Amino acid sequence: MWAVQYHRYGDPSVLKTEDVAVRKPKPGEVMVETVSSGVSAIDLMYRSGKLRMHGVGFPKQTGFDVLGIVRESRVPGLKADRWVWAVLDVEPLRRRGTAVQYLTVGSERIGAFPEEFVPPAEAGSLPLGSLTALRGIRDGVRARYGERLLIVGAGGAVGLAAIQLAVALGVETDAVCGARAIELCRGLGATRVFDHATPEALEPRRSGDYDAVLIAAGNGRDWLGAARPPGRIVLTRGDAWLRTLPAALRARRRIGAIAAGHKSAELTELAQLVAAGILRPVVDRTYAVTDLARAHEEFGKGGTAGSRLICHTMP
Repeated sequence: MWAVQYHRYGDPSVLKTEDVAVRKPKPGEVMVETVSSGVSAIDLMYRSGKLRMHGVGFPKQTGFDVLGIVRESRVPGLKADRWVWAVLDVEPLRRRGTAVQYLTVGSERIGAFPEEFVPPAEAGSLPLGSLTALRGIRDGVRARYGERLLIVGAGGAVGLAAIQLAVALGVETDAVCGARAIELCRGLGATRVFDHATPEALEPRRSGDYDAVLIAAGNGRDWLGAARPPGRIVLTRGDAWLRTLPAALRARRRIGAIAAGHKSAELTELAQLVAAGILRPVVDRTYAVTDLARAHEEFGKGGTAGSRLICHTMP
């Protein structure tokens, strides 16, 4: 099978498509023929060597989440031809990734779509971002019906999923994003949308009007004044939380950090929301898997208005 791998840390040019052996599933595992996947910050951190928690030695594979079809199953109740998606989570003892033709993975890392439902290929951009958003909304800021929530960095995969999940809960949701994502956020149900690069964004920063604030991008220190004291403020990246913590302590604001994890029940819940039309993918740019290096190169360069989608069909 093909797999996108790298033999040393470095810039996106280290990514190479190579032939590797297919691993057959063991009891409790399935083998998934992959269809599409997303690109996330953690992919870049692994590839560059900034985060070295991806197995010992080389080669290492890239990719953290994926959409596909079960081709072989050794999981009771999960038959071949079922559509699933998967999130790998941090695996310090493994070098695998999801930018592969076939992914063999344990049942605890997959979520199944309803039988007979065929998700669009664009859904491959959702798993990691929507799982992070679900954790942020439900377990992080604990948003409840009728409350006011501010989502900062709303134009990316996490933010756009968070808007949809919060609105579905009946939470009044405002968003901060770049200019390109303003209409997207409004279309997904955000009540008010602020362009982070304009003076208007100063209003929510200092308002103290929000029951909770979810920060998916940007400088967390800038948004400590948006929440009512003592605040329910959650960041979706641990490094951003560390940088924000001293200012939060001085301002007497409570802040937390969340990670996506990989719970099967939550992935299945999100798959059901996709099937019900409650959660939908928003794709900004699409790349062939042979062009994955360019996707890495362009990731995070500003102007975000949706996810990056990697199509796994080889030419």
